[in-house]
Amino acid sequence: MTGGHLLDRYIGFRFLRMIGMAVLSFVVIFVSVDAFDHFSRWVDRDVSVEVFLKYYFYGLPYIVVLVLPIAVLLSSLFLVSSLARKNELVAIRAAGVSIPRIFMPLLVIGLIISIFELAVGDFVVADSLYRQSIVKRVEIDGGDPIDYSRRSNFAHRSLDGSIFEIGFFDGKTSVMSNVSMEWLDDSARVTRRIDAVRMSWIDSVWVATGAASRQFGPSGEVVYTWTDTLLMPGVSDLPEDFGSRQKSPDEMNFFELSEHIDRVRAAGGDVRGDLVELYLTILFPLSNLIMILVGAPLATRNPRSGRSISIGIAIFLAFLFFSLLRFGQTLGHKGAIPPLLAASLADMIFVVIGGFLLWRTTRR
Repeated sequence: MTGGHLLDRYIGFRFLRMIGMAVLSFVVIFVSVDAFDHFSRWVDRDVSVEVFLKYYFYGLPYIVVLVLPIAVLLSSLFLVSSLARKNELVAIRAAGVSIPRIFMPLLVIGLIISIFELAVGDFVVADSLYRQSIVKRVEIDGGDPIDYSRRSNFAHRSLDGSIFEIGFFDGKTSVMSNVSMEWLDDSARVTRRIDAVRMSWIDSVWVATGAASRQFGPSGEVVYTWTDTLLMPGVSDLPEDFGSRQKSPDEMNFFELSEHIDRVRAAGGDVRGDLVELYLTILFPLSNLIMILVGAPLATRNPRSGRSISIGIAIFLAFLFFSLLRFGQTLGHKGAIPPLLAASLADMIFVVIGGFLLWRTTRR
C-alpha cells in the first residue's frame, strides 16, 4: 500500500469517526431540548415511553439530515486544526503533499455523504416525517384515525389554489355534499365563490348540482347566477385527492413533489414555492461537501486555535448558511427571485467563500 493511500485512510477514518461523534452529540442535544420543551405536554397527555420513542424514532432521519452539514463542518475544522497543532500538517506538506491533496479524502467523504443523502435521505425523511405526524395526531394528541374514504366537515386546498369547504365526502361513490369553493387573488381577496348542494365525479369531470355562483368584481360588484347542473372542468383534483391526507412538501419525496408540481401547473396554480422545495431536495445534500470546502481551509488560517474557537466558528458559519437558506426560500416563495436561484443561494455563496479560502491556503 502506497504512502498516499495510508495517508488517505488515516485522515479518512479520523474524519468519519469525528462526524459520527458529532452527529450523535447533536442528535442527543436536539432530542433532549425538544423533549424538555414539550415535557409538560407529554405529562398532561400521559404519553408512554413507547410512544415517546416511536415519535422521535420517526423524527430521527430528519434530525440527522438537518445536523449533518454542521457535523461535517465542525469535524473538518477539528481535524485540520488537530493536524496543524500536532505539526502533522507541516510534516505532510514537507513530504511534498499539497494542501488540496491533503483535503482530498475529506472531499471524497463529503461527496459520498452528499450522494447517499440525495439518493436515500429524501425518501426516508419524507416517509418518516409523514409517519411522525400520524403518531403525533393519533397517539399523542388523542385524535381518532381518520377514515379518508368517508369524511365530514373538512377543508381542502385545490391544486389551482382554490379553497374547498366540504360537508361530507363519500370516497366509495365519489360524491360530495354541501360544498363551498372560493377562488382568491394574490392579495387573498375572494374573486369567485360557488356553493353547491352536491358534487359528483361523472365521466372524469366534477359535476355540481344546485350550484349558486358569485363573481366578485374589483370595485365590490357581485354577479350572481344559479344553475341546476354545472360542469366543473377547471377542478382538476381527483376523488382520491379528497379521500387522502394532503401531504406537505416536506413529506413528499422528489418524485411525489414533481408529480404534484405538474398537476398544480396544469391546474393553473402557483408552483413557485413548490419548485423551491423541489430544487432544495437536490441542492441541500450538497451542503455536506460545501461545508468541507469552507471548513478545512479555514482551519489552516489559525492552526493554534482551540476547540472552543472551532466550535464558535462552526456555529457562526452554520447560522450564516441556514439564514441564507431561509432567506432564499422566502424570496423564492414570494416570487422575488427564480426558484432555482432561491434554492441555490446559500450553496453558491458558500462555494465562493470556500473557493477563496482554498485559493488563499494554497498560496501560503
